[in-house]
Amino acid sequence: MKSERWKIAASVLGSAAVLTVFGLLLAGETPQPKASAAATDEPPDELLALARCLASESSDPTVQVAIGWIVLMTARRRKVSIHELLTAGLGYGPQKVFVEGSARIRFASTDQAPTQTTLLLAQAILAGQVAPPTDFTQAAPTSFVHKSKASKRLGADGRPLQPETTAARILALQSDFGGLVGRIGDWFFYRHHAAKVAALDGLVRLA
Repeated sequence: MKSERWKIAASVLGSAAVLTVFGLLLAGETPQPKASAAATDEPPDELLALARCLASESSDPTVQVAIGWIVLMTARRRKVSIHELLTAGLGYGPQKVFVEGSARIRFASTDQAPTQTTLLLAQAILAGQVAPPTDFTQAAPTSFVHKSKASKRLGADGRPLQPETTAARILALQSDFGGLVGRIGDWFFYRHHAAKVAALDGLVRLA
């Protein structure tokens, strides 16, 4: 099990950062959110919220790092905590939630419990020890979507919590999120105010 964890760590981080960030994991320990020791420390729930988001959105460490970076940059830009950005004050759960019968779409899902790997990745992202490739950060995406089938889980309205995301829908979402700036596998990334593209073919591979 430890060797598999090391492979995951190495594929994401490489070099000395692996030894620094994943030392606890390789030692068989799980990092836990700790109480703030100073006003400049990250609030304890920042780590948990981000780790839950990474676990909920993707199992691919490369995508997890990309999403974590977007979440961190967005929270800083909006001057809110990561916990506030991801939960909107409604607690952990799926991206789409219902409040008094009305649907609310939050920034990302926090539905899944964190894993050892996502806790460590979240910790590393918050500490600035892990970031996506330069091509990704230079593209500076601000939101993301996964090309996928509709979820089997239904909301209070009887519809899938996550509708099917087709190529046509991915292109149409540029009206809401800005133009597409690249992709990682079946994940597509948008940037506010970027020019729209007419097709998914030819999008830059960001990792």
